[in-house]
Amino acid sequence: METPAEYAIGIDIGGTTSKFGIVNHRGDISNRGDIETSKHKDLNSFIDELYKGLQPAIEAVGGMDFIKGIGVGAPNGNYYSGTIEYAPNLQWKGILPIAKLINERFNKPCTLTNDANAAAIGELMYGAGRGMRDFIMITLGTGVGSGIIANGQLIYGHDGFAGELGHTIIRPGGRLHWGTGMKGSLETYASATGISITAKEILDERVGEQSLLRNIPHEQITSKRVFEAAEKGDAIANEVFQITGQILG
Repeated sequence: METPAEYAIGIDIGGTTSKFGIVNHRGDISNRGDIETSKHKDLNSFIDELYKGLQPAIEAVGGMDFIKGIGVGAPNGNYYSGTIEYAPNLQWKGILPIAKLINERFNKPCTLTNDANAAAIGELMYGAGRGMRDFIMITLGTGVGSGIIANGQLIYGHDGFAGELGHTIIRPGGRLHWGTGMKGSLETYASATGISITAKEILDERVGEQSLLRNIPHEQITSKRVFEAAEKGDAIANEVFQITGQILG
């Protein structure tokens, strides 16, 4: 039987969708849910929906008295300051004091870190990284994130932003990043966003070649749609994943 203060709320803020769940001290996740990040123009309305969305999960474990704290993983999340700073894949711009805002809304202590760093810590403690002292965790979503564990410790760097491999330039002068303005970074090719861009480029270059993707309006081509076409044997969709896999590898 669980005792009070043995649960934590885990929140993963993504560019498109934010997911949440209740976690116990063994790393068991229960009462999962998600909300749409991208529909919220205002950060406070996002936190309000997050609060409302979590209420059934909180009640399912006995109420807020059983919640010890809240952990948040977010793009460009700074562990030291509790702020999201100039995240290129979120529509809220500038420096956002999200740990403070969540703490005030839930009345529980809140810790923030970069989403990929949070994933790396999770793997180190409960997942594939248990017993390992040195590894790199790569997260693929709207963007490309990474968390680096060295000597059993997460690498934060002096400013909290060390180990961002997604913004490493792998093709100098290459594809323009939609948020940072840099050209040729890994994220512009290997992310879900990059996959959709690659698909559109190939479709535009090879107008006469048949593809299931041509049945989809250009602006509605997503990585999920490309994946579904690839599963059906579509040649262009499979080429997109071959290109992406080579670049990421």
